[in-house]
Amino acid sequence: MKRIFYFALPMAFLMSCGESKPEGEVVKLDTFKDKLSYALGAEHAKMITESGDPNLAKLNFDNIVEGFGEGIKSPEAFDNACKATIQKLYGPYGQDFDTTYLKAGCICIGKTVGSVFIDGWKKKGALDKIDLELAQIGFKQALAKTDTILDVQLRSKIVNDFVVDLNRKNGSKMMAKAKKLPNVEVLPNGLVIQTIQAGTGGSPTSSDDVKADYVLMSTQGDTIESSFQYKKQSGKEIPAFNLAGVIPGWTQGFPHLKKGGKYKLFIPGELAYGAQKGFESLCFYIEFKDFGKAGTLVQPQPEQPQQQMR
Repeated sequence: MKRIFYFALPMAFLMSCGESKPEGEVVKLDTFKDKLSYALGAEHAKMITESGDPNLAKLNFDNIVEGFGEGIKSPEAFDNACKATIQKLYGPYGQDFDTTYLKAGCICIGKTVGSVFIDGWKKKGALDKIDLELAQIGFKQALAKTDTILDVQLRSKIVNDFVVDLNRKNGSKMMAKAKKLPNVEVLPNGLVIQTIQAGTGGSPTSSDDVKADYVLMSTQGDTIESSFQYKKQSGKEIPAFNLAGVIPGWTQGFPHLKKGGKYKLFIPGELAYGAQKGFESLCFYIEFKDFGKAGTLVQPQPEQPQQQMR
């Protein structure tokens, strides 16, 4: 494993937005909140329009917007029945497309988008900064490719700046709280390490191979990724990885951990995924299993045979 990564969700469920205004009504974006809300809706529409779904042209966007309105009112709108409906639409392996379930399936896709949108921004503490009606209008117009009210580059910048600012504020709060926890060590680079159970083994260098189980959490404490869950679902062990190939927070933090210990590692956004994830700060719960010199735990990948030039 060359780096810690977010587990991917199924394509059909990777979508994100309230009530639409009548067709033809003029949309005015007078304030920053107006522009931000419209931009967020339009940007989230890309999760459908740029999903790579070969059946995209067959989807009914009006039904998606209808479900969207239900999802944005309640994250619970996307339930197990909706999951089953989408599976019936696409088939058990996502390779079929049964138009018998087209309307119900599209409504459920919309519910997915709405519930994920509302739940995600709620967890980030940003709902008071978003006009949900304008977000839905942006989403709807982006689906219809009539989202010309904001320049695409400006729209992207508004969303990116908003996310970075939000992540920095939430990250600062998390790091400040972490420093007040018991049994913590604050490193000069900003990392905060809380010892939950001290290890009795040695410590790796920043170029060693290591093996560890972990739970990755957001600044709000929500689980983003878990090696424990991965092992339970897949029946496979998490492979070892080299500290030279993971996020800087791990490279710089692990030399302060001892084998056999249990820790929480609080990582500022600059030492996590940086600009790639909007400078989002992260927290890892870590159970440190083993370490060794480079190449002792991580097996080199076999070289792929080069194709002969023709």
